[in-house]
Amino acid sequence: MFICGYHFPADMGNDVSFDKVIEKIEDGLDAAGKTVTLTSETREGQLLETIEVAEGSFAHKALVDYFNNTEVQEKNGFKMVYYTNKYQISEISKSVDGEATKDLCKKLDDMNLYRVKVA
Repeated sequence: MFICGYHFPADMGNDVSFDKVIEKIEDGLDAAGKTVTLTSETREGQLLETIEVAEGSFAHKALVDYFNNTEVQEKNGFKMVYYTNKYQISEISKSVDGEATKDLCKKLDDMNLYRVKVA
């Protein structure tokens, strides 16, 4: 099973704890001082919103990790976020970040396309 781009053994089934995912994301990650910007857009490419992600949150760390490790090609400084990854990041962030990312998670649960930029 893959969660946030990391493989977990099949014997763990669908019951991979969020702590295990967070541990893999944070291993060797230096997200401090980085700005994470998300843009949302429709399937037709109409830009809807630009969102800054709060530093120190799981969502911030996970998006920095995603940006650094995804094979998605960068275009104009942004990389497309796979639907699966944004839903998984949202689900874990709801659990560990609480109110800090509540609005962001609500947006990530929609069907719009998201691009991430880390600077």
